[in-house]
Amino acid sequence: MKKLEIDRFTPIEDLPQLLTPEEFMAVTGSGRSQTYDLIKSGEIPSLSFGRLKRIPREVLQLPGVTS
Repeated sequence: MKKLEIDRFTPIEDLPQLLTPEEFMAVTGSGRSQTYDLIKSGEIPSLSFGRLKRIPREVLQLPGVTS
């Protein structure tokens, strides 16, 4: 299975249900520190699986998340 190349132009419906922080950064154009700070503060809702963080795709549809 070929890995999906994710960038700012990838349609939301083509994204996985749970995004890694790196995938979220590629879609939103945000930086690493900013993304992890927003996850830590709860401004970006996320799920934790041990040390792994995943961001639900629906977060991208919240007002102000994408430009």
